[in-house]
Amino acid sequence: MTISINPQSIVWGTFTGLEPPVAEWSTQVDYWEDYTRRFFRSNGKDYAANDSNVVRWLTATDRAPFSHMLQALLPALSERAEVADVDLVIFAHWLPDIHLGTSVTNLALHSLGLDQGLGFAISDRGRSAPLFAMHCIDRYLTRDRRKALLIVMDQKHLLYKSPVVADLDPLNSASMMVLSRNDDGPLHYRGYYRQHGLTRERLSAEIAGVAEHFGLYPADCVLVADGDLIVVSDWPGPRLQQEPRLLCSAPLIALANHGEQGRDYLLITYESECLSGVCFSAQERSRS
Repeated sequence: MTISINPQSIVWGTFTGLEPPVAEWSTQVDYWEDYTRRFFRSNGKDYAANDSNVVRWLTATDRAPFSHMLQALLPALSERAEVADVDLVIFAHWLPDIHLGTSVTNLALHSLGLDQGLGFAISDRGRSAPLFAMHCIDRYLTRDRRKALLIVMDQKHLLYKSPVVADLDPLNSASMMVLSRNDDGPLHYRGYYRQHGLTRERLSAEIAGVAEHFGLYPADCVLVADGDLIVVSDWPGPRLQQEPRLLCSAPLIALANHGEQGRDYLLITYESECLSGVCFSAQERSRS
């Protein structure tokens, strides 16, 4: 029996101003400069004065800590899905929390009153983190473990300047959904795919290969991806363009807004010459 989801139960939001800056934080600039310098050093990089984004990080008026976004969305999720019997909570993100060290999974387990559930976080996977999280959920849910909560978040402010993040101009965004080991949902998880070392010239052929890997008919399957990836894919079927500024939540939000019953969906990301994807089918089928 495969994992199923209901796109209509996905909750999401973009957030701003959830935590106003505090005047006393201005006295912590030196501390956070030293922290960032040591962070760079631990990654084998030099840290210069013009790399700093510490003052902006401390004084931004649109701060959105992960814990605040979680507490804003959990009530809405509880109205759409049964969460009292969740066995696993996975938190997936790319950009870090503005509250360093906060355990989002522990907060979710506590807020839902789940004293027997397992929780952990997935990071360092770029924007493909939620796709890999689905793979982990599929491997964890067994006959005795039936339901998982996937939490996906990113916030826009870093302690240091990043040209990549500046180009994306991200939003503070969050999404949540429940995945169940049953056949109740309209979409069924088919599997996870990841391939390294792909140049853009090879993407179209590789994406077609992903469809073949999952036994999909591209003409009838919806491709969910960033606009530039859709253009190079030469996909013959329906296409659903996600919003890159929503970062890791982008594919879930696209499904929440435009998912249709009776459709197959292929969700893909491409970054650093690595293609990642998951497939959801309208019908439960044997794995490829």
